[in-house]
Amino acid sequence: MKSRRIIYIIVNLVVIALAAALFIFQYRNIKELFTGEKILAAVILLATVVLVHAIKAVRLYIALYGSGITFLGCLKTYFKVTPVSVIIPFKLGEFFRMYCYGTQIGNMLKGVVIILLDRFMDTVGLLIAIALVCIFTMSHLSTLAYLLIIFVVFILLVYFVFPGVYRFWKKYLMHGRASEKKLAALRVLEAMNKVYCEMEGVAKGRGMILFFMSLIAWAVEIGSIALTIKIAGSGKLYDTINNYLNAAMGGKSFPQLQQFVVVSVVVLIAAYVVAKAISVFRKK
Repeated sequence: MKSRRIIYIIVNLVVIALAAALFIFQYRNIKELFTGEKILAAVILLATVVLVHAIKAVRLYIALYGSGITFLGCLKTYFKVTPVSVIIPFKLGEFFRMYCYGTQIGNMLKGVVIILLDRFMDTVGLLIAIALVCIFTMSHLSTLAYLLIIFVVFILLVYFVFPGVYRFWKKYLMHGRASEKKLAALRVLEAMNKVYCEMEGVAKGRGMILFFMSLIAWAVEIGSIALTIKIAGSGKLYDTINNYLNAAMGGKSFPQLQQFVVVSVVVLIAAYVVAKAISVFRKK
């Protein structure tokens, strides 16, 4: 138990140090990113960051509800892992998120499944937001958006057909003479069913709540961009929103999204320090 705790601390230190180095390198010209910004726009950005991450943190707590994690514990971990996930490219930071939550709830598989479901709901919300913007602007979806839509449809198809496929192949493999290949296939099938059951346990009854919370979070971000552009009195609204959403999907970097990331990192680190202090105070 003690060795696992030491490994957990070492992994945390290494990953956070790597994320900090990447952050310093990526945003070494941070002053230029905020040059010319009005005070009101900065206040809107700060409020947006706080509200969006509050929604996402509560959404994750709802997904984790029943796994033995406290609300404060969930918040602390969220404040710690989210800066890493937004800094490290190619969504590799999500593995750190899975590891931390899996360790905290004492069930790595459940941690992986919950974070995957959380990311899936966030992606669906993003795609719907992009689709609505494209409808209003009469523009076309990007290639990446089409690929993500295909991926989402495929995942949903697998989710709905898996129970029938599982029953058929289990029945088929259990008939006839046993062999090493059949036993191996049964073990793989049972492992897949275990993952499915974990996912179903989270999605059933909470899936729609998580989905609508994702939509609300993206609506807040889009609304803040629209409000900021209206205050500035310059820039094309739909083009800016479209570029912002495409950048969030994994496209080219975009100034407004970079501002959101920088402020998010600062706010989340401050929130983690406060949550950690509250946790220490409660133990005394």
